[in-house]
Formats: sequence, structure tokens, C-alpha cells
Amino acid sequence: MSTIDKLFDYDDYRLFLKDYFDEQKKLRSIFSHRFFAAKAGFSSSSYCLNVIRGRFNLTEKSIAKMVKAMNLNNIQSKYFFALVEYNQAKQVEERENAWDEIVQIRSKNEFVHISEDQQDFFSKWYYPVLRELVCQPAFDGDMMRLARMVVPAIPTEEARVAVENMIRWNLIQKTVDGKFQKTAEMIDAKNVSPMNLRKIRREYVQQAIGAIESKKAHERFAAFTTLAMSESSYDYAVKILEEARQKIMAKAADDPEVEKIYEMMIVMYPLSEKLKTEDAK
Repeated sequence: MSTIDKLFDYDDYRLFLKDYFDEQKKLRSIFSHRFFAAKAGFSSSSYCLNVIRGRFNLTEKSIAKMVKAMNLNNIQSKYFFALVEYNQAKQVEERENAWDEIVQIRSKNEFVHISEDQQDFFSKWYYPVLRELVCQPAFDGDMMRLARMVVPAIPTEEARVAVENMIRWNLIQKTVDGKFQKTAEMIDAKNVSPMNLRKIRREYVQQAIGAIESKKAHERFAAFTTLAMSESSYDYAVKILEEARQKIMAKAADDPEVEKIYEMMIVMYPLSEKLKTEDAK
């Protein structure tokens, strides 16, 4: 995991910048304080070093330049801005407001770890869909309408039971105004039994086949390519696909308005045994 991926763990932006620079120097021989300063558009080559050492504070303009130079996405940029404000605030109220922003952003990027009594969340394909739907501001508590919003639609009673279960499992909770909210933005499935995961994955694959065959091209995306490649090229492809997945998740988390619930699956798998080279014969 890169330093940028761990940004939300930092309480000190100067320490984050130090770790980021140290990491980049190891990854790229060309990288230096001078290189980054030029990329960000700073006139002084030692500006970033002085910031890291606490000699200079960041201004709003310099924060924007750094964010762009580090290629931070929207949610990461907001966090970095809040972190700088928190570290540099002179008034207690300013510092508290910045910390509230930090906590709010972190909560959107935290994972809920599934306990044994929550395993059933992954037993049916529509549970994750309902969790997203009920937490939208437009949901008014109408369970019949909720059940029909799911594609394909499910019985009203199943939707009602699912919502009750998710409240009991502490995956969603009711607010004072009667709306629903998530207890965390994402759910970590690493403790879920392989049997449950296999079942829900099969269901999602079947849903995908149905969508490809029934939905119009502008309503869904599907791309199929057969490739001959080395293991190093495969590793490269996995890296790029994971980076793309993370960027899409970050964009979705920062979406001001949700219109539909989507399932995104990225699959790449071998269609042959490993070929023997001439030397191995």
C-alpha cells in the first residue's frame, strides 16, 4: 500500500509529505524536492523541504498545487486540505472544525469488519443493494417501493426483513429524523466464509450475464478481450485494474447525487496452462 493510499491514517500533514517524498525517491531515481517543486509550480526548489521541516506553512494556493502534483483524487484532496487546516489552525474553534471534517471524511472511507452473526449479509445478492438504497436521502421508508427498486424486483417482505437484519447487525442505523445511514462506508469481507462468498459471487455473475443480454449498451459496460501475455504483464494488468477500481470507488464516494446502484466486477483469469519455453523442453 502506497503512502497516498494510507493518507487517511495521518494526523500530521508534514509527516505525510515526508513519507511521500521518501517513498517517491525510492521508486523513481529522478524524484527530488527540486523535481517536485518544478512539477507543482513552486519558484523555490527548497520550498517543500522547508514545509516538511516546519519552517513554512502551506497557503491555500500552495495546497492546491501540491494536491495536483501528487494526483490526489477529490476525497483525498479534501482530506489533505482539512489536515493542513487542522495542523496550522491558530484558533481552537478552527482546529475543532477541521478535525470534525477529518473524522467525517475518514468515516466515509472506513471498512466494517463482518462478525460471525453478520455473515448472512453476504448470503443474498440483494442485501448490499438494499443497504445502498435505504441510505439514500430520497428513501422514505416505503418497503414496497424499495423492493421494486431492486433489479430484478424482490418480495416486499424480503426487503423488510433485510432492512431489519441490517439494523440488528449494526450495518445501518436510523437517524433522529427517521432516515437511514451507514455505520461505515464499506464492508470488509475477509472474515466471511468462503461458501457465502462463492454463493453471492455466483449470483452476481448470473446478474451480470442477464444485464449484458437484456440492458441497452448505454446502460451497462462490458468488455471482453483474449490476451497472450507473460506473468509480468499479468501482474502489470492487475496493478492497473486495481488502481482504476480504487479511483472509481473514490469518485463514487464523493458523488454529490446518486441515481442508480451499480455492481462493478473486474475479472481476469487464465484460459490455458503455462506454455513451456524452448529452454525448458
